[in-house]
Amino acid sequence: QTAGRTPMPDQSPTALTIDQAVALAKQNNPDFQSTRNNARNAALELRTAYGALLPQLSANLTGQYQQGGQQFFNGVSLSANSDVMQSQYNLGLNYSINAGTFIAPKVQRANSAAVNADIAGASEALAATVKQDYLTALQSLALAQLNDSLVANAQVQLELARAKAQVGTGTLLDVQRAEVALGQQQVALLQARNQNEIDKLRLFQQMGVAQPPNVELVTTFGVRDSLPTLDALLDMARTQNPGIVALRSR
Repeated sequence: QTAGRTPMPDQSPTALTIDQAVALAKQNNPDFQSTRNNARNAALELRTAYGALLPQLSANLTGQYQQGGQQFFNGVSLSANSDVMQSQYNLGLNYSINAGTFIAPKVQRANSAAVNADIAGASEALAATVKQDYLTALQSLALAQLNDSLVANAQVQLELARAKAQVGTGTLLDVQRAEVALGQQQVALLQARNQNEIDKLRLFQQMGVAQPPNVELVTTFGVRDSLPTLDALLDMARTQNPGIVALRSR
């Protein structure tokens, strides 16, 4: 079972922040939804393990009715003076336990903890992938904007070369070089814009929703001055990394 898909154009604004992208990915990404559904199976297995500690109760009830009168069986007449009613019931109680029955709940609790750790790991991995795709799209957008300015500069250089050629301080070769440079910058701009569209498409593919038209990535980032020490990061990873927690539980 998977959660209902939420179409992006109907519920999300044109401006998309990185937190919105991560939230939509956790709600709609099919692989993550499949991983998260494992928690339901683990919970059911845990309940089954506890249910095995309870006794088994069985009940059975049967009834029979035979009408009185004359009946024929293999040519022989059988008669009954009155109606016959019969009933039978049975109640049974069975209780059987062994060492495995007592161990099973603890095993299933550990398995449930491991599944929850797997889900946490999948959630963090999905968030990291979405953030990386978001940053990549921002990077290609910045490159496209840079190429916009370079195309404008190449256009100015071409106009300047033409003006110099008209007054005799420049040559036709200078004009042709400026035209070639402008063409190269226009090609680079087109490639940068196409790459930005590809990066945004990859981002929304990871999110599991359709890309709306004219979407704008609005989250900006500053430069961090310092990071925690390597030893601190390693200690944090050993205690909190979902994959380590899941393996330790199992």
